[in-house]
Amino acid sequence: MPIQEMDQMMFEEPMMGGFGVAIAQFRLNDMPLGGTAAPTLAPHVGSHGGTLALDRHGVLALDRDSGKLVRTSRKGDHLASLDFAAGAGEMVRDGTSDLVYVADRQAHRVVRVRAGASSFDVLDRAELREPHGLALSPDGETLYVTSVADHELVAFDTETMFPRWRVELAAEPRGVAVSADGQHAIVGFLTTGAVANVELGTSPNVSYVALDPAHRVNTDPFSGALVDSGPVLVDVGVAPGHSPSLADTKDVGLRFARNAYAVGYIGDDLAIVPHQLSTPHLPTSGFENTGSYGGGGGFTAPITHRMAMIDAENSFAPSTAFAEIGVHQPRALAYDAADDTLYLAGYGNDQVMAVAEVSQASIHMAWVTTVPSPTGCGPDGLAVEGDELFVHCELDRSLVRLDLSTVASAGVPSARQVGAALGPSSRSPAAQRGAELFRRGQDTRVSTGGFMACASCHAEGRTDGLSWRIEGHNLQTPLLAGRVVGTHPFKWDGKDKDLPTSLTNTVGRLGGSGLTANEVRDLQAFLESLPQPLAPTVDSADSIARGQALFESAETACSACHDGPQLADGVQHDLATNIGSVDTPSLIGLAHTAPYYHDGSARTLRALLTDKGSVHDMGDTAHLDDRQLDDLIAYLESL
Repeated sequence: MPIQEMDQMMFEEPMMGGFGVAIAQFRLNDMPLGGTAAPTLAPHVGSHGGTLALDRHGVLALDRDSGKLVRTSRKGDHLASLDFAAGAGEMVRDGTSDLVYVADRQAHRVVRVRAGASSFDVLDRAELREPHGLALSPDGETLYVTSVADHELVAFDTETMFPRWRVELAAEPRGVAVSADGQHAIVGFLTTGAVANVELGTSPNVSYVALDPAHRVNTDPFSGALVDSGPVLVDVGVAPGHSPSLADTKDVGLRFARNAYAVGYIGDDLAIVPHQLSTPHLPTSGFENTGSYGGGGGFTAPITHRMAMIDAENSFAPSTAFAEIGVHQPRALAYDAADDTLYLAGYGNDQVMAVAEVSQASIHMAWVTTVPSPTGCGPDGLAVEGDELFVHCELDRSLVRLDLSTVASAGVPSARQVGAALGPSSRSPAAQRGAELFRRGQDTRVSTGGFMACASCHAEGRTDGLSWRIEGHNLQTPLLAGRVVGTHPFKWDGKDKDLPTSLTNTVGRLGGSGLTANEVRDLQAFLESLPQPLAPTVDSADSIARGQALFESAETACSACHDGPQLADGVQHDLATNIGSVDTPSLIGLAHTAPYYHDGSARTLRALLTDKGSVHDMGDTAHLDDRQLDDLIAYLESL
């Protein structure tokens, strides 16, 4: 390819944004991994799961809100449905039969179903704690499943539904995909900053490919110096009489990959991992913006989105390439091997993007369009076949058909909703409206430039594991799911008396122009409806019992502050921190909220209990031996 054409492809794609910040709809930041010829190896049907599938009978949709697996025709006629618990994970279909596998996440089971033209037959099931991601081996004999609660990848024999093996993963695993040769799998995560590369077989081996950029933003990659002139300004905002925290300075300019929900393979076994890129503490030169998350001077977005392309043929040193993308919160993908086109969907802005010749050196964006929906789509599923691209809208529980045959004449596909809603919402009307607000990206009422959504840091109401620069302090993202009822006051300093006050102030701190009182109430209804995260499987009930006894004992004094149903006393304590007094946080879902303390300075629970964070006067655990620490940690992780 001529250099001029390569430059156009990499740097001159359409831009969007505001407030002096330009965000590319598509911009390749590295040399492409593909060659000049079309790929000769394509992923198999079932290589990764999702909420949509097309087969010889029509459309299969797993609607997470209603909890229904629905069979429709291509025109949207409802032909059959099967009930699962709301909040399901993924489904995946076997390309050689009518078999479909469903991750019934809240019911802790994986279900094998025969999906006929107008009926469903449940054939078998396997128990697994909080299953989410699904993928099949090329021969269909092995089903790979991620467990969110237990941080595992489990391989099941599809004939017997018995587990063949299981392997430990990092925290918060989500989607999984299997290569066309069946030798590798990749796993995405919400908070790890990497993708797992799993060598499959009878004795699987896990390694990790980093998605976090190596150099700090706005700095020279070789010298590390700030690109702008002048010194880097880091005002740690120390409260009078208190010392600064290391967490206030260590992450300046670092960027972290988050929310890698959907993963897949494209041509020639290149892996695809769309994800979010967060910069929680932007470096500044002469000005810190204390009215927005990140603290930057206004020329770098705190949240952007990317697509990683990985060639893991060399497992010791996989090749990677990254492209900036404009779809906000990418949560679904589909690949058409016939013309080497990848489709991505943004949960936060309802956009669908087509990336053409994605496995080749000539990779480029073909088009981008917005999925029509009167109340907001929230696309979480894509499926393509021929000239039909189907979109599943999680928020209004609908199917939308994009007609790809109109792209040549109109530049984008025509779109229309097909059929009625797939099922009734499990949420109240207020919570449903709140869910739409919570995920909304590119809305300047919510954040500066619309760069951030509530779900950017709190996907599924959980935590991104980062400490964000907010009003001159670095503050850890708290867990919301299961923690907002009965835990007032709010914020780390306890200055927000109730949840509506806290939500209103959060939007202000995000730099948004503001929400109405009714919208704030809708957000409150949504947050209060979220279930708490599930604790990992208990290894030793005796260890947990001993840990609980320690927790409630006078010698550790843990329960002096962490008491009651939410394990929080609602009181602020002066612990000699950089923000002064700190509100007692709830301990619900503690196993999923590392790192710890208001500034994230304790990376693990063991670090917290052995005085390796910035807080040094909380409880009395210095005298505990290793076994007692293990017991106390086991109890804390069970909450």
